[in-house]
Amino acid sequence: MKKYLFKISILAAMLTMTESCSKSYLNDIKAENGDLTSEILFTTKSGAVNALTGIYYILRSENYNGYGGDPNNSGNLTNRGLKTDQFFFDVRGNDIIPTTSWWGNEYNWAENSYGRIANGSRTLQVWDMFYKVINNANAIIKNLPGVSDASAEDKAELSAEAAALRAYSYFWLARVYQYTYAKDPNAKGVPIYTEPGISGHPRASMKDVYALIVADLENAVAKLPADRDKKYRINKNVAAGILAEVYQEMAMADATLWQKAIDNAKTAYDGFPLMSNASYQAGFNDLTNEEWIWGFPVPVDQTLSYYSLFSFIDPVGGYYRNIYINEGFVNLFSATDARKATFVPVTPNANYPYRKYQTHKYQAKESMSGDILVMRAAEMHLIEAEALAQQGKINEGIDALYTIQSLRDPSYTKPAGLTKDQLIDAILLERRKELYAEIGAEFFDLKRYQRPLQRTGTHWSAVLNVPATDERWLFQLPQAEIDANISMTPADQNK
Repeated sequence: MKKYLFKISILAAMLTMTESCSKSYLNDIKAENGDLTSEILFTTKSGAVNALTGIYYILRSENYNGYGGDPNNSGNLTNRGLKTDQFFFDVRGNDIIPTTSWWGNEYNWAENSYGRIANGSRTLQVWDMFYKVINNANAIIKNLPGVSDASAEDKAELSAEAAALRAYSYFWLARVYQYTYAKDPNAKGVPIYTEPGISGHPRASMKDVYALIVADLENAVAKLPADRDKKYRINKNVAAGILAEVYQEMAMADATLWQKAIDNAKTAYDGFPLMSNASYQAGFNDLTNEEWIWGFPVPVDQTLSYYSLFSFIDPVGGYYRNIYINEGFVNLFSATDARKATFVPVTPNANYPYRKYQTHKYQAKESMSGDILVMRAAEMHLIEAEALAQQGKINEGIDALYTIQSLRDPSYTKPAGLTKDQLIDAILLERRKELYAEIGAEFFDLKRYQRPLQRTGTHWSAVLNVPATDERWLFQLPQAEIDANISMTPADQNK
């Protein structure tokens, strides 16, 4: 008999998260086992806010399911949470090279228990984390009407925030478990749930999944204010930024949506100026960075330590220090580009010819800690540039792109006479350069444009050439879901 995959529980914070060592990220009710009753959560506005904070905790440092799917195995899931997912797709591109241990299987697109296959640890981590967010967001939305001390406006805003978290999760799931929306909007996506504690739904079409995503985010942009008490919370800017990413994906199938991508990108970066080059070189570890639109605080006493991104990537303050940068990628930056200073030459070793550069882009604070970046203004400017180019507004697109290029490289000369395709390629290259090791930009751009991954430069593995139609672009659904879901059969599995 098939069992429910979801546990009917609401996770608030098991631990506290803080924006300073002394200030509590969760100020009130905590549960020793991570479960809070509906009476505690939804009697008061503060309880509902605590429930929302619990969702952000999941994304910040999710500790659910280690390798092999054992919930008690807390020691083997590399830099857990949302940053795990972002970095997983960074190493599947061309520019980031991990050593053969820790991230090597992911980098090599290996079809084994570390990766995307049905019994792999990565697919289980991605699926469980985002569906836990969805389940908890649904519970908040359902129970908010019963909150006694919140105004109608308060309830609308809290519901919109929860729905935006649900939409963000579905956006990730749709991109991971199916080809791009533009390839086939009617293709099977992922099950849709809008009630808590429910399971057993069939895979919905990509069209239906994206319809829910858009509805949730459009409502969030309309209902949420720009003001917020903490930078980890979704406000109007963050909701608009997610919606800009969604329209960027969907506009590949419907060109009329490029203008909506522009409009939302502008709303997202409003009030968030591009960081200076000095700030770019300062370590990407501080939530107070004025360009960061969305991020999670990680105080020193709550660092993920050995499993943080800083542990893997920082060649000085990290522990593993096993992430290298493709020499061919480094050579794309001019000598006057401020970002080139983030690359650190490595002493040559004939046995490891790919180990030529590491990066100081991420610099650990004490105990390998550092705040987690989720979204910043540069990405939004580049979405705007791409959307203008796609609309055939070449000069405007060049101007928007030049906003980034001229800041990072004062010697850069604005190009002239570019064709539409040349401009789009220049924008996609700039996304790689500006956003490397941040959000999996190269991987998802290739997938979105239905282009192959063609690795160049020196790599330790065989140089990959993955066609755009290769089934390895899709994660398989976790076998646990196929077994438990009464609406699924083995025929529903991705190849």
